[in-house]
Amino acid sequence: MQLEDLSFNPLDPWFDVPGVRGLKFAIQVFTLSNVYGLDPARTNHNEADGEFDLKCDQLSWGGQQFRSPGEVSAVVRRESSGAVSWKISAKHSEPIKVIKLMLRGLSTGALQEGLWLATSEKSEVYVPTPEKPFKTIYPHGAQCVTPWIAAGKDGSGFSVSVRNTALRPVRLVALCQPYFDQEVVLEVITEQDARNFGPEFTAPEIRFKLADTEGALAADFHEHMAHQEKTFGLPSWERRTDVPEWGRDIKLVLNLHGQHWTGHVFNTFDTMADALSFVTQHIPGKHVLAYLAGWEGRYYFQYPVYGPGKDMGGEEGFRRLCARASELGVKLMPMFGANGVNAQLYPEWRRSHFRDRTGRREVMINMPDWDGDREGDDDQLFMNPGEPHWRSHLLDQIVRTVEQYDLDVIYLDTSAAWFNDPNWNVIEGYELIKKDLHARFPHLMLVGEGFFDVMWKIFPFNQTWLGLGKTFRFPEVVSRYGRAIPYLAVGTPGPGSCGVHEWGWRPGDLPSPAEGHVTSIGIVTDTIRNHGAEVARRCRETMR
Repeated sequence: MQLEDLSFNPLDPWFDVPGVRGLKFAIQVFTLSNVYGLDPARTNHNEADGEFDLKCDQLSWGGQQFRSPGEVSAVVRRESSGAVSWKISAKHSEPIKVIKLMLRGLSTGALQEGLWLATSEKSEVYVPTPEKPFKTIYPHGAQCVTPWIAAGKDGSGFSVSVRNTALRPVRLVALCQPYFDQEVVLEVITEQDARNFGPEFTAPEIRFKLADTEGALAADFHEHMAHQEKTFGLPSWERRTDVPEWGRDIKLVLNLHGQHWTGHVFNTFDTMADALSFVTQHIPGKHVLAYLAGWEGRYYFQYPVYGPGKDMGGEEGFRRLCARASELGVKLMPMFGANGVNAQLYPEWRRSHFRDRTGRREVMINMPDWDGDREGDDDQLFMNPGEPHWRSHLLDQIVRTVEQYDLDVIYLDTSAAWFNDPNWNVIEGYELIKKDLHARFPHLMLVGEGFFDVMWKIFPFNQTWLGLGKTFRFPEVVSRYGRAIPYLAVGTPGPGSCGVHEWGWRPGDLPSPAEGHVTSIGIVTDTIRNHGAEVARRCRETMR
């Protein structure tokens, strides 16, 4: 992994961390115009009773070549638990976007054992080298689902926790710095909500803790999650009020692929109904959630105008599918783009598009090659659900569909895609969508794509980007709050067609679901006809 970095030594002043032998810290402040360090000549600190107070009344830049007005204060406290906490504030005439805390003198043994996250497997560690630094991003990243990281295990471990009081970006980076003889520096990068960029920023509390055992690391993680639960109101699975009783019985998600972006039809609504009839011979319908991808017509091309695709049977065909699903006890889950649109069909896209941190540039989630010309699509764009006009349009589409077909569950595509947009807050947008939908349909369950900790507040079910069978270090990041279902791109039985999804082909059997996960089966044109025995086997296995 190539990691961009400064090509010179910034000559930051480093300070001893109270109570942790050999550990040192430094601070940098990033505005919308430059990066600043502390001026050593204008930095004072006092240490007493395990507390280190730092004040700096002038900043530096260009590797201490220049000076700038600005202030930084930090309170570093050694707590009775052994943890060390930082509370850092900065002031500058330029809008401040980021405060970075840097740590060096970390345990060599812990770093050699490797860094890991809550979603890492036991054998999955990251050992930073000069050629391969480590970087993880919260919240818009598949791996880092909560801002907590650890290194090592028995006798040498440590953990770092960022205690946000509001959802704000965190980046955790470990790299070998040439000007420290390739010593590993751990960077804890905390970013302000772009809506609040201004002359002052107080970073969320950062905590560092040595741990002699894996049990101590686990205890620190659980303390971190207790903070997240309290701060963001994360409900436990058992106490959720947004999961109907039938939702707790779901054991299988049936991915019924409809119409591809190019127009190829994998299933009509009638063949979808036939698939439900076949599957429920091998698993009771009450345990099946039928996920309808590409039900609205050309997948993604038709976004954001929703209704039963005419090439699959139109409204009458969809009503027949609804009736058959009801007879069998299966719940139908049509797919809506939480933010995706085709610019050809939504000319108002400019006022709602995700923006970068300064609001000057539209940003993309992805640009799939839908048609095989080996270049990303030009007209797929992404709206911010916090923006009122887009949210109103999306709500209208969902409400009309739920009312017409008496649905119990809907799916919101790419909902975990998060940007630090200075105009509208993504999570607040989803909270308003959920509030409005539940005001009309208290029974309606919402399912999302991807997850990080705060998303569990909104969606009790989420697709996982991490794999069905991956055994997390701490599986409770899913199982305590909700349930994860496999990614739509899981290949169907047989050659492994991904159906409407852009990945094309992914052959191979699914692993057994990890804790808190629900399995799935994909259905395309020939799946039941040519691979029915395999489908039946997988259905039966879910009941074991």
